[in-house]
Amino acid sequence: MSFAFHSARALVRAAALPRLSYTIASAAGLAAVRSPLGASLGAGLGLLGEMLGEMILRAVPKQRTSHSKKRKRMATKGLKNRHDLVPCSGCGRPKLTAHICLNCYHDIKRKLKDMKRAKEEEAQQV
Repeated sequence: MSFAFHSARALVRAAALPRLSYTIASAAGLAAVRSPLGASLGAGLGLLGEMLGEMILRAVPKQRTSHSKKRKRMATKGLKNRHDLVPCSGCGRPKLTAHICLNCYHDIKRKLKDMKRAKEEEAQQV
């Protein structure tokens, strides 16, 4: 059992009040669930607040999910083949469609830096 369930159960026991008491709603004729936690959570909401308070107490799994069940559920999440890889027209290496090839990008960047350095050296010599 989870920690939230234990703490909520301890809260109900500490209050020394019955966990559930059923009353008939006078106007609608519906069965309403009353609890100390539900009453405190939905003080202004009435019947809806009381029912939501009880749902919070029950919203925990009964047992821990086993390793095999988790793995069975995750088995369909494997890697899928990429269909958006194409060869680069400049160097022939694989690249993403509509993206620049990283190899070509680094070559262009290095050449531009070399050109910029050459211009700065010429400017310093003059």
